[in-house]
Amino acid sequence: MSKRAAEKLRNKPKKYKESTEELPQQSTSDEQQRNLLTTQPETPVALSNPISDEDAFRMTVRESSVVLGQITQDNIVIFKTLIDTIFPEYYTTENYEDHDSMGEFVRIAYCDGKPAGVIVCDTDKSDMLYISMIGTLMQYRKCGIGSILLEHAVQLAEKLKKPMSLHVRVDNVNAKCFYEKNGFIVKDFVEEYYKQAPKGAYFLVNSNHAEGETSNIVPDGEQPGTSARSNSVILREVTKETVSNLKMLMEIVFPNMYPDVKFDNAHKLGKFIRIAYNNEHPIGLIICRMEKEMLYIALIGVLVESRRQGVGSALIRYAISFGETIKKHIHLHVQVGNTTAQQFYKHHGFIETERDDTYYDDPPRAAFIYTKKFSE
Repeated sequence: MSKRAAEKLRNKPKKYKESTEELPQQSTSDEQQRNLLTTQPETPVALSNPISDEDAFRMTVRESSVVLGQITQDNIVIFKTLIDTIFPEYYTTENYEDHDSMGEFVRIAYCDGKPAGVIVCDTDKSDMLYISMIGTLMQYRKCGIGSILLEHAVQLAEKLKKPMSLHVRVDNVNAKCFYEKNGFIVKDFVEEYYKQAPKGAYFLVNSNHAEGETSNIVPDGEQPGTSARSNSVILREVTKETVSNLKMLMEIVFPNMYPDVKFDNAHKLGKFIRIAYNNEHPIGLIICRMEKEMLYIALIGVLVESRRQGVGSALIRYAISFGETIKKHIHLHVQVGNTTAQQFYKHHGFIETERDDTYYDDPPRAAFIYTKKFSE
């Protein structure tokens, strides 16, 4: 590979960063949870010198999907192991037994299903949103995951209308610069904050979000245009209050195609339906159901102006993760002439398994059935 080609690959930005409020529960044993931390995404086989293995791995991570998951009984061991691995000897996990009380103050970052980082927040006596822990595993650093975790805290601070604060160890120059780029200001220096040397710590505060202001996360060591907020996709469950968003999307994305479907009870579908949001604006949807002992994707669509921005991939990856969790293969129909959609599904591991020449009511009536199977 030429040096010029290698440089292009090295500087290629991430397609997008996605985050969800919820990750489908994974019922795994403690040992299986720990094993998830020992696996990494595969690096591209075609990459060789002059790109190092580390650069190749980071490029792979930047092309991967990142999901923020809540803490549940099924991943509490992952949460504790991440803390022990990222912050050895600095924090104890004894106070994190009650996963139900953590709520939106704690998130695990998953990169293509692999645990990669964690953030822990709290409200302190000064009425601030205090970030007590934020970090990623060594191999996932400088890949934008830290920015996504910080973005979660930013959105939470905006929701609570509270300033944010945190401590940074005196020798952690990179972290201090990262926070200062994102609006934090040094308010104090504590000489004896940490138990182990160096014990000194800067105390930083960001009051922008308490005043209703918003700001973009400035990534540390990332390519331009890859900040969490600039490409944030949030997938949410449908509630009674957001059924109207679903109806609006249906009317725009699938005009006159389903006039008899009212969706008034869509909020009862739970994990089988998700709406994609960008900065609180609904931009896409996916609706699934069980059919022939498989997870069937009945509808998936994105607003025209939001296409080719990773929204469809965020939706299909949610369905794939859901299928893996409930241990069901996935299938769907796609028009024979829709080659763009066919390439999209092939890219995400679906294969053409069947053809139905009379599936659609109006011409062209033919459809391919695409299937994604998981290993038993």
